[in-house]
Parts: sequence; structure tokens; C-alpha cells
Amino acid sequence: MSLYFDCIVDSPHTSAINTQLAWHPQATCLAVAAYSEDKGGAVNVYTGEGKLCNEVEIPPHPTAQVTSVTWHPTKRILAVGWESGELFLWNDHEHELHEIQSLHRAPISILQFSSAGTRLVSADASGATVGWRVDTSGNLQTVFTHELKDPLVQVVYRVHTNTDKNIPTLDINGLARAAVSGDERALDIFSSWRPRTGHKRLNLAAAGKDNLNFFLGSSTGVLYHVSESGSCVEVLQADGGIKRLLHHQSRSLLVVITEGMVLGQFSVATDGSVTEVNKVKLSGRTTDIQVTWAGAGLLAVSTGDSSVRLWNLDTGDNYVLGLRGPSYRDQEYVMCLTYSSNKEILCAGTSLGSVAMWKYEPSPLKEEEYIRDPEKDWKLQNPTIISGAIKQVSWGTTQNLLAVNTVRDVYILNEQHMVASYKDQVSVVQMSPTQLSVDIFSGGSHLELKAEIQVRGLHNSMDHLLLWNMKKMVVYEITSDATHLRVIASFPCEAESAVIQDGSIYAIEQGNVQVRSLQGTVKQTLNFPESEGQPIALDVCGNFLVTATLQGVVRLWDLSRREAKAHTQGKQLGDAIKDFGEIISARCNSTGTRVSLAVAQTSLMPDPKLYIWDAENDAITFFNFASGCSEDDDVDGSAPPNSAESSSSKDRDLNHRAKKETAREVGGRFVMTHMWDAEDPRLLVCEAKSLHVTKKNRDHYLSSNNKEERPWVMLVCLFVSPDHGIIVQDSFPLTPSFTRLLGVQVPSLYLLNAHDPEKKVDGKIVTQKVMRDFVGLENCDKPTKDAMLNFSFYLSIGNMDDAFKAIKAIKSETVWENMAKMCVKTKRLDVATLCLGHMGHARGARALRYAMKEPQLDARVAMLALQLGMLNEAERLYQACGRNDLLNRLHQDGGVWSRALETAESEDRIHLRSTHYNYAKHLESKGDMTGAISHYEKSDTHRFEVPRMLFDDLPTLEDYIMHTKDKSLRRWWAQYLESTGEMETALQFYEAAHDHLSLVRVYCYCNNLQKAADIANETGDRAACYHLARQYENVAQVKEAIHFFTRAQAYGNAIRICKENGFEDQLLNLALVAGPQEQLDAARYFSSSERRQLPKAVMLYHKAGLLSKAVDLAFKSGQISAVGQIAGDLDETADPALIQRCSQYFISNGQYDRAVSLLITGKQYFDALDLCVEHNVWVTEELAERFTLPKDEGARNQILEKVAECAYAQENYKLATKKFTQAGNKVKAMKCLLKSGDTERIVYFANVCRQQEIYIMAANYLQSLDWRKEPDIMRNIIQFYSRAKALGLLAGFYDACAQVEIDEFQNYEKALGALTEGYKALASSNEVGAQEKLPALQYKLEKVKQFISIKRMFDTNGETAVQELQELLTDTNIEVALRQGDIYAVMIEYYAANNNFKSAVAALQQMKNKLPKANPSYYVDGQTLQAIAQATGMNFSGVENGVQEDEGSEEEEEEVVEEEEEEERPHQQQFTLNGSAKFF
Repeated sequence: MSLYFDCIVDSPHTSAINTQLAWHPQATCLAVAAYSEDKGGAVNVYTGEGKLCNEVEIPPHPTAQVTSVTWHPTKRILAVGWESGELFLWNDHEHELHEIQSLHRAPISILQFSSAGTRLVSADASGATVGWRVDTSGNLQTVFTHELKDPLVQVVYRVHTNTDKNIPTLDINGLARAAVSGDERALDIFSSWRPRTGHKRLNLAAAGKDNLNFFLGSSTGVLYHVSESGSCVEVLQADGGIKRLLHHQSRSLLVVITEGMVLGQFSVATDGSVTEVNKVKLSGRTTDIQVTWAGAGLLAVSTGDSSVRLWNLDTGDNYVLGLRGPSYRDQEYVMCLTYSSNKEILCAGTSLGSVAMWKYEPSPLKEEEYIRDPEKDWKLQNPTIISGAIKQVSWGTTQNLLAVNTVRDVYILNEQHMVASYKDQVSVVQMSPTQLSVDIFSGGSHLELKAEIQVRGLHNSMDHLLLWNMKKMVVYEITSDATHLRVIASFPCEAESAVIQDGSIYAIEQGNVQVRSLQGTVKQTLNFPESEGQPIALDVCGNFLVTATLQGVVRLWDLSRREAKAHTQGKQLGDAIKDFGEIISARCNSTGTRVSLAVAQTSLMPDPKLYIWDAENDAITFFNFASGCSEDDDVDGSAPPNSAESSSSKDRDLNHRAKKETAREVGGRFVMTHMWDAEDPRLLVCEAKSLHVTKKNRDHYLSSNNKEERPWVMLVCLFVSPDHGIIVQDSFPLTPSFTRLLGVQVPSLYLLNAHDPEKKVDGKIVTQKVMRDFVGLENCDKPTKDAMLNFSFYLSIGNMDDAFKAIKAIKSETVWENMAKMCVKTKRLDVATLCLGHMGHARGARALRYAMKEPQLDARVAMLALQLGMLNEAERLYQACGRNDLLNRLHQDGGVWSRALETAESEDRIHLRSTHYNYAKHLESKGDMTGAISHYEKSDTHRFEVPRMLFDDLPTLEDYIMHTKDKSLRRWWAQYLESTGEMETALQFYEAAHDHLSLVRVYCYCNNLQKAADIANETGDRAACYHLARQYENVAQVKEAIHFFTRAQAYGNAIRICKENGFEDQLLNLALVAGPQEQLDAARYFSSSERRQLPKAVMLYHKAGLLSKAVDLAFKSGQISAVGQIAGDLDETADPALIQRCSQYFISNGQYDRAVSLLITGKQYFDALDLCVEHNVWVTEELAERFTLPKDEGARNQILEKVAECAYAQENYKLATKKFTQAGNKVKAMKCLLKSGDTERIVYFANVCRQQEIYIMAANYLQSLDWRKEPDIMRNIIQFYSRAKALGLLAGFYDACAQVEIDEFQNYEKALGALTEGYKALASSNEVGAQEKLPALQYKLEKVKQFISIKRMFDTNGETAVQELQELLTDTNIEVALRQGDIYAVMIEYYAANNNFKSAVAALQQMKNKLPKANPSYYVDGQTLQAIAQATGMNFSGVENGVQEDEGSEEEEEEVVEEEEEEERPHQQQFTLNGSAKFF
């Protein structure tokens, strides 16, 4: 709660009237325009304290008054317009007043800077308008001038709408930055703390782009648009003079209010043209309308009455804020308005001197609300009363000071949080700047005090009250009878903070702590070194004083002696706390052993950790309110030392679960206030506020109802001990009816009540809330109090033995009940059981014992809470553990049926019907029959319950049944009427219920068989037809009986009647549609009757599934054709003899395929296969699958192999391969696959089988293909031989490859590679005969290698190479390794290349002699032969041995061409085969 302290500005002109106010947007400067008859017009500038700024000297104007005054938005530049048309500018940079030469000759009515201050617009009553450019030094330069000849009264700049004005959800860092920059609203979110070091980190963001386009409004109703360049265009002619212009903050929307009280909205185009959106006529007691923005798109309008209308231009919603409460009078009305966007406060000045304020504080929806009422979000604050009617109010500066103009005086209202104090059963609360409320709880006295100063701080003891402001300090004494207060001292003192203790005053003054007597005499000065900084906070508890300095040093002082003595060495928090910025508050306990500290981080964001300084051990621990865990839990997540000391895992689990629950409730917060108990040094109580700050969006009125919304503020009770750290003892939300924690003194917490300005104060300011453990022990003695505190402490740490020892002497049943309730919070059911026993609560103990069967702990604890009458806690626990069934039962047992039905509808639908049923029973017991009927219907039990309930009121029951459409109820009513003999009415209800059986039954009872027959035929109801058939049978109407038995599908009865009456044709038709039993019965009849009708019997036996009997009877009767039909229905369960008999029938008729199929059906597989082989029955894929038995069958493989052999014989190699593979005979499968010639499948099968024999078979097969042109085939051949380890075969294949390279491509290099690989393979082979083949292969390898080396010798020594070749030719076995033609070709080409054509011809002749059948062109390059022919004149084309040969075939020509191309190819380094075939 905040108070506003008012001070009157020190005006130098006592007789002047104040006409205008203007706050500087950033600096604490207030410009006040005044006028007096003797001195004329004047402008004075004041500070925030109301003092005159002597540095601003603006001389008065003797003949004119100020008509407009405005500040530059960022610089200390003041523009003043006078009635005479003069324009003056005061610049802080030069501290001088300059007159600006302008065109103005009439009173300056408009003077306005743009948002960034780069443009100033001035206009006068004659219509002269001037645009000024403002440079960085504050000098003005004319940009444009206009003579509009129209009195101008309003101006508004356009705003940029392309940027998003919707601020996202505020995060804590953003709030901290806002707090540093002086944002009061951001600071209010945290606390009343204001940073002392914030100016060091102040960093203002750069201003945005300035929009220099603006609108001008005249008193004649003309609206002008002036662009940035100065061009002026008339855009609107309003109906009456323009009174106000406003521009929407985030939309291109202009609001125009005329003197005729018409409010119009106009959309603004880019060029400044406007288009009307809507127009509204305002009503009020006066035309002096007051209007201001009260948020984004929210317009506040007052028309001279006692209310303010808020109109949301974006949504169209509007509502009224009124002056309600005892502080306002009926004749009071609003005269002026202003709005602070930082604090979200709308302020109104009234005719009787009240400064009314509404603060925007949106609250969550209640359970019964579905639509937010925006009017309730504006909370009316306590008014500030000043003297005189208020003509003008204005918020200003970053400190949010409020200036109030009453014409005679100007007041500056400065906000200060309401101060309050509690100590030693005495509380003091500030109600107004000078009004105090004193409550003495020990005697129940209440006193009111009117202070002689405006109170900015207070503190009290049991006997004295200390008040102070920045100038003076006053000490009051509380009389011994507590009936009044009297002043005992008043003295000047500039104290920032002070406390009173044992007749001494400790005050922070001028950088030190002064110790004064109650009369103000300084007794002692507590000095602080410069390195520690000035003291900024102090607190007293017991006989100890704690001080905190600006540099983060904490000191403790012992006050038990005559003078204050240092209790410990100072503690530098900056060394112990990471990211330490500044101390917010410090509190010490009653023994001076521990100090609790709330600090801010370096960003000036309040740290969510509460630090505890253990002065005895000089150690600092913390409790993190952000996570809800102490230091040990917060660091590594392990079990902290303050967990249960018991070694039982159950106890550890309970404590761990309890800590998790506590962390979930307490976490996500930061410390607002922390206070130690006045006597117990372990007990610390904290007020923690939620960190989750959301944007207050007043446009969203629809909101979801969040039932699990976290409390905004919680009070957390902690125990602090050196052995167990910091333990949460209790926590509960601080309801909106309280504002904050005021004091702690066991057994009570003292809470400051929230004040409602709309209600009269009844004197109850502070509430004394008994702590959870002391309910019923409010007036206990000190031993009992200590025992309960010890019990709570030991229970919190899990030490149950010491906990019970602490309270064993307490016999009060109330104590045990309180402890049992405490167990609901701590979830210690073992303790609760003992508590219930001491209470004698047998029913609760029994219920708890049964509840132990529930799997969820919370469900068991909820039962305990239920037995103790803690219904809300039980409900919360059931919700937490998801036991909506028990929650539903709780609501039912409590009679909260609306909640029960809601729970069942949304969460517990499995019990929805039972809930409706129970509610119906409840309503029935209350006599609400209509409601009971409705819920019986919803529970689907109305068919029995409603007749039972209304049976004593038959007319009502009949009326209910008449209006219901439920067939069961109508049938029941018809049966009731039938029992009373009202047959006609019963028939009507039977018909309405579509109960055809009952209709037929009643008509038969009435002997109206024809009507009954009509109904049965029309509806086809089987039961009705059966009943009617029995009636016809009884009266011997056989045909009708058979007909209706047939309609009822009672074929047995129909067949029985047919047999009795010899209706054989009808009997067969009925038997065919009847069931098997009836068919057998009919078949026996046909086969054994006097006129035996065997075909019909065979048909029926077959139809009934008795196939053996049907076959026997068919053979006996010679119905051979029927045998085929019957055999088609035989399955594996049939008699083998029957199957054999039928198959022989098919064989005899040449239907071998059907015989095979039948034999397979009878599992006679070998006979079926023999039949296939004997009669060449084609084995299809389907037939082969029927031969395939399950894998566990013994003869499976034998049958599969026989099927495969049969398929092989039929040349169905694919199927044969498949069956051999299924039989596991992969070799035969491969043989079949080789027979099929499917190369791709062969390769795949070989890779899958991985058997040596199969690899060899596959490789041998692949050699039969054109492997020379298919590199994949060659690669598979090599791979398969290698995998089969058939190295001899692999060597042979390499030898063949080499021979191909020699014969077809004359490529000895590649042949050498192949031979080398072959030699390696053969040399490593262990096969029989491999070593015999090795010399031949080695010889071939060596000769090829020798030939290649000789060819390479030609580059260096050709003659020697020729000789070597000649020696090779002398070898008789050379043809085995080398072709002689290739040897001669090398020599011929060598001679031709060296132009030794004679030797070349000789070599040719030698080749022809040795190789008479060889064609030289096959070995020697064609160009070489051509060169020899040209040199010698010989013709070599087509000549062999001197004889002209016939033309070769195309194949030979192609081979020659290929050989020529191959010779032209460069030699490849890597060994590959020609024709794209590759070895590797």
C-alpha cells in the first residue's frame, strides 16, 4: 500500500494564480506558469521537493501571461509562449533565456516538441504556424511557416505503427533493467527497495526514429495534416470546433473530439488523409471534457460528473469507474485526468480537492466467472485530500511525481510505501502521511495518533514510538495504562533509517550510525571505514544490532552493555556470494548468531536466494526460493543433511517426498521480507513473491479458469540450525486480504490487513494469525511454547524420537489434534496414527487403517485430513494424486453435488452414472421428484427407479410415461394395465413400445387370430410368429402353423408338422434352410420312409455334413454324379477310407488331378505323388505348396524331394529348385537351377548357400557363358573358385584368361598378370595333381615375362632384342607360351620403324616360311605393312604365301579392327582385361 506525501511549491509570487504545469519527461523539473496583476506573467521551475530552481531564471512579463509552456523530451530545454506572441527558449547548456524571432503576433496557443525532440511546432490564435528544427545544442532553425488564418488550438504528432507495441511477457532480467532505469512499476513488482548503486549502471537505450508528421486542429473544426517537409493539407471539416486530438499508440487511428461533445475515430492513411471509422455523441453535465489515454487503445473520458468512462477503441468495450467510498461526497465531480503508464495508475482531480487514483491490477477469474469484468481490474486507491478545487493534475519524470494545480497553489505528491512496525506485542501502522494506528495486543488497546510531522519512517518498542522524516525525529511514550501517547522528545535529525532499543535510538545519519538518547542527545557514533561504504540498512532483535553497508559489509553489535560493542568482525559479502551487487535488507536473530540477508545481483535484479550468515562459524549458506531447495539440495540434488536421521529407507522416502512437495509449493519465488522470531533464534519467517510475472493485458477479457494457479505471495517458515541447515517448517499463501508480513512472535504471525478505500475502516489494521503448530495454544506458557517449537523442529528434520520426547509432558488433546493436522502437511502418517490414539479418535484411526491400502500417499493423507475436518486440504490432496474417484465421493458425502457432478463429468466419467444416481436419491429424499427424475434418467436407471418412486402417485407416473419415449417404460406400463384388465389401453401402449409379441399374445388371448396374423406378417417378429404358430397348431390350422413357424425360423417344429401330415415337398424346402440337426432328421425320414427318396436323403446328408453316410447312400443308390460334389467338401478330418474310395472314383473316371487333390487332403502324400508321376499330373505352385508339410513333420523332406523330382521331370526347374532347397538338398537345388539357366538366381543362390560344391558348380556354369565381355561374370567366377578353395580350377581359369588376352588382343602385359595370379593360386593349392601342372604354368609365365622384357629392350638396344627374339624362336615349345607370329611382328615393326625395310621383308618371308597358313596382317600392324609395301613395292593385302586369298568374313575384319584399336590404346598401369573384363 502506498501513501502520497504532498508538499506545496515555494512560489515567489504569493498572490499569483497558477495557470499551467509542465513536467520534464526525465529530469525532476516542474515548470509552473503563473500570473498576477501586479507582476504579470511568470514561469518558475521547481525541483521534486518543491524548491525553486535558482539556476533557471526567467524574468516575468509585465503585460502578458504565459499561454503555453513545454519541455524538450530529453534535454533541459524549456520553450515558453506568451500572450503577446513572443517565444522564449531557456537552455540548460547556456543557462540563459533567448527570445526566438518568429511570425507570431497573436497568443501562442500551441507549443509542442516531437517525440525525439528534433522538431518544435508553434502556432498562435491567428493561424500562424511555424516548424522549427532543433539541433543538438538546442538552437532553433525555421523549417516551414504557414498562415492558415484559422485559430489553432490542438496538435498531435503521428506515431510509428510498424513496430510492435505489444510488450511480451516481462522476464526478470527485463524488470531488473527497468528497475535500474528508474521504472517505479518494475520496482513495485519486487518490493519497496530502491537500488543505491543503480546510477552506476544506468544505460539508456537510444531513441527511436522521430515521426515529424502531425495534425493541427482549429477552433472552427478544420483538421490540417502537416508532413515532415512542412506541406500542409486540410483533411477534415468537423461539426464544431476541435477540442482534443489524440493519436492511437499502435494503430493509424486518430481520435477527434469536438466542442459539440462528438467523439470521432478516423483511420489515417500514409499521406495523412483520414477516413471516418465511427462517431459517438458524448453526454455530460458540462462541455469541458477531460480525456486521456489510459493504456494501449484505452481512452479515459470525463464529462464533468463523478465518474470516468473507459472506452477500449480496439474492442469497443466500455465501462465506468466511479468515486465510491466514504472518502468522497455526493456533490464531488471530476475536473481533470492524467495517466501514468509506468505505474498503470489513472489519476483524477475533483472539485472538492480529492486526488482519486485507480490502479490497474488484473485479478484471476473466480470459479463461478467465465468472462472477465474489466471494471474490477481497476482498484480504487486511498485518496489524497488537498485544499481547493483541482484544475490540473500531471504525472511527470521517471520518479512518477504527481503535480496538482489548485490555481492558488501547486502541490507535488511524492509516493511512499506505507510504513509499519511491530515489536513486543505493539504494532504501529501508518494510515496517512500524519495519521498512525497503534494496536497493543497484550492489553487489547487501540490508539490513534495524529503526528506533528509527515512520517517517512517509524519503529517502536514496548513503551516507545519513534517517528522521523528527513528533517525531524519525534519520540512518543506509550503510557502504562495504554490509553494514550505523549511526546517526550522532538529534535532535528536527518535520518535515513532508525531503530529504538532499550532507551536508545540508533539512526543512520551522514554516513554513520548515531546512537542517541530518547531526548536526541548523541551518546555514541558507530563509524564505518571508507572501504566498507556508508551504512544503508540496520535492524535490531533482542540485544543485537545488525548493520549493512553500501559495499556489502555486514556487522553485528552487542547492545546489552552501556555502549554498543562490535559482536563480530565484519563480513564482506562480495567475497562469499557470487554475482553480489548490493544488500537489500539484513536481519539478525535474538542471540546474534545468525543474520539473514536479501541481496541484489550485479544487474540489480533481486537474488532469489536468502542468505544466512552464521556469525559463530563465519559461514554463509542459502535457501534458494527459485528452486525451493536449501543449499545442499540445490547444488547436487542429493539428500541434504537435514533429511531424516533414521536409517529406514521408508523414512528417507517420506522426507524426500515431503521436500519435493515443499519445493514445488515454495519454488519459483524471491524474498520480499524476512523476520526472525523475537525469542527463538532458529525460527525465520519469509514473505516470498512469485517470479512468474505476466503482462497485464487489459484487452483480453476472456480467460481460462486455472484452478491450480500458484499463490502470488506465500509466507514460508524456516528453521535454521548449524547441524541441519535450512529446513522448511510450514508454508501457506498470503491471501489478498493481507498486504504483507509485519512481525513474528511465537505463537503468532502479525499480518497487515489490506485496506479497501470503498469501505469504512473499523479499526482492525493488523491481524494476529496463530501459527499452525499453536492452534489452541494461543495463551500457553513458555515451557509449552518451547516444547512445541522443539517438536516442530525435530519433526521437520525427521527425528521422531526427539520430537515425541519434546511433547511427552503435554496432555492437552488440542495439542495432539494440532499435531495430527500438522501431519497432514508433513505427510507423516506414522506420527498421525499416534496422535489419533492420544486424541481417542477411534473412528479416524479405523479410517486411516483402511486407507493404508490406497497406493498413493496423498490419498492416504487425504483420508487423515478428512477425519480431522480439513476438507479443503483433502480436496487438494485428492486432486494432486489424481484420485478423482475419491474426490467425487468426498463431494458427494459433503453434499457439494455441483462439484461432484463437475468432477465426474470432466475427470471421473467412469463414476458419472453412479454420481447422477446418488444425486437423484438425494433429491428424492428431499422431495424434489422432478430433479430426481432428471438425474435418474442421466444415470440410466429411470426404467426401474422412476416407476418405483412414483408408484404411489399413478396419475403423475402415467403422465411421465405418456411423455417419455422409452419403450421399456411403455412396455412396463402396458403390462401393468394388462394386469388390471385394461386390454384396449394396454394394446395402445404395447403398440407405442413396439412390443409385437405382447400385441400378438393379447390378440390371441382375445381370440382375434386374424389381427395377430396381420401383425406377425407385417413386423416379422420371430417371437410373435412363434407364439401365433403355436396358437394355430392348437386349433389344427396346420398350414398357418407351418407358415408362422417358418417365419419364426423354428424349422424343427415346422418339419415335425410336415412329417406328421406328409408334406414331403414342403419338408425338403424347410430342411434345406434349417440347421444340421433338422436336416439329419429329414434325411432319415426320406431314407427310411415307405417311399424311399434316396436322392433327397443324399442331398440332406451332404448338406448336414454327414459325408460318409452321403457317399455310402450315393453309391448304393447309384448316384455317381453326387459323389463328385460330396468329395469336393471332404477335408483332412474325413475318414481315410472314404477319401480312398472317392479318389478311386476320380481315377476310374480319368480325373487324376482331382484324385491327387483329394489324396493330399487326406494326407496320403506318397500316393498322390505316385499318381502325379504315373499319370503326369502337372505339379503347379499351388499344388506343391499343399505337399509342403510343417517343419516338425518327419516325412517332410522326403516328400519335398519327391515333389522336386517330379517338377524336374516336368522341366519346371524353378519349382524343383525351390522344393529341393526347402528339403535341404542344396546341391540338387543348384543342379536344377543350372538347368534353368537363370544366371542371376544361380549367383544369388551360390552366395546364400556358401558351400564348396555349389561354388564350383556355379563357377563352372559361369565359364560356359561369355565371361570375356561380362566383367561381373568373370569377377563371380574368380570369387566362387576362391571361396570354394578350388585353386587348381582358379589357376586354370586364369590360364584361360591369359590365353584369351594373347589370342584375341595380343596384350601380353595383361596375360602376364593373369598368369601370375594363376601361378600363385596353383602354388598354394593342396589339390591332387596341382604340382604336376605347376612346371608348365611356370614355363609359360617365364616366357611371357621374357617376351615382355625383350619388347621393352627395343627402346635401348634393338639389335640385342632381335637376337633375343631369334633365340626364342629356336625353342620348339615356344608356341605353348607365345605366338610365333607375335614374335615376328615385333621384329618386323622394329625394322620398319628404323626404315630397315629389307630386313623387315626378310623377317616377313621367314614368318611365312615358318607359319605358312598365317596372315601377316593378323599379327603386324596394317600401317607397318603399308609402309613396307610402299618402300619395297610389294603388295601384302590379302596375300598369304604369294597367293591372293578370298575376302575374309566380317567377323575377321572386325577382329582386326579391334586389334588395331587395341594397339593404339596406351598401356594401363593397373592390371585389367580387355573387353571391359577385369580381374580385380
